[in-house]
Amino acid sequence: MQQLTMFEEDRDSTVRQVLDPESTALLERFSAQRLAEGSHPRSVKREISQLRSLAREAGIDGHSLPLSTFIGDLPRVAQVLTEPRTPIAASTGRARFIAIQRFIKTIGPTLNRDVEHDLAQLDALLPAKRAVGWHTTGTLVAGSPGRFRPPQPALNWNELVQLVDAAKGVGPASLGPRNHALVALHCFSGLRSEEVVRLGWEDLQVTPAGPDEPLRLRAAVHRGGRPWSLPIIGPAIDAIILLASTTEREGNTWSGPLFIGRVGDFQSLSYRTSRSILNAACRIAGLPIAGAVDLRAAFAYGLRTQGLSDHEVAAVLGIERVRTIDRLLRRHRALDAQRALHEILDQ
Repeated sequence: MQQLTMFEEDRDSTVRQVLDPESTALLERFSAQRLAEGSHPRSVKREISQLRSLAREAGIDGHSLPLSTFIGDLPRVAQVLTEPRTPIAASTGRARFIAIQRFIKTIGPTLNRDVEHDLAQLDALLPAKRAVGWHTTGTLVAGSPGRFRPPQPALNWNELVQLVDAAKGVGPASLGPRNHALVALHCFSGLRSEEVVRLGWEDLQVTPAGPDEPLRLRAAVHRGGRPWSLPIIGPAIDAIILLASTTEREGNTWSGPLFIGRVGDFQSLSYRTSRSILNAACRIAGLPIAGAVDLRAAFAYGLRTQGLSDHEVAAVLGIERVRTIDRLLRRHRALDAQRALHEILDQ
């Protein structure tokens, strides 16, 4: 699907360019074989992402190095693993090392490579330290144990409302209702980002408003093999109603993606473009760039301050374990403790 071109991430993708067709075919073959071995799809997806990163790191002038050439130049592989162009976390360095090892084992034979020899040579090219256990070899790759991301914001309910209002001004006016509803669902529902972009009109469950009751709206999703029905509340309801009033439909039935990539295209919005819209809304609202987890944490904190228990908050967000709510609200509760301490000290 062709993505919208009005966001910064889409422009960057043209500069960075995609892998060559041969490398793409090798990654598809690698993915199919790893999945056939019983590997989890998310693990395979992470490995492919790291392999793409390595190919870009090894390339020149924005052009990725073909993977078949890359694994044939083991000194270059070792250099990329130990001397990345930008600082990376230790976990990323290890993930890259594991990904290239598995790629050599899986794809090497198809390229007439001696897998055992290549892996042994790669180990010899990498620095090493004394192994600390039976499960480690002592091989060293790049990566720092420190975090490179700045501390994430702890937003409140009013800032979520501010963010949803700012989303109306993202992109052209014709896409305003879509972007407004997209950000509203991230802020005022328990839906995860990948669930929001996959949501269809048929997944919405509407309870019409009665004489003394407001309109109720819920979203049907599947998590961990079981169905969930998550409430959509606050500004998100109004945003969905506005989106529905501007959406074309056939006859009297609502079907298809809730959020489309292009007007008239009827293809689901990509996760990457969704992320771009959220970032743009944060900038317009004058707020720090917030991730989907930050928005869910702010939503959970707002529900908690309105009197809901941790168990009730977990039910609204579709979370099975209450301890997950504890981790989600860790930053907010730390700030509450600091405020309480300041109030005591100021007395």
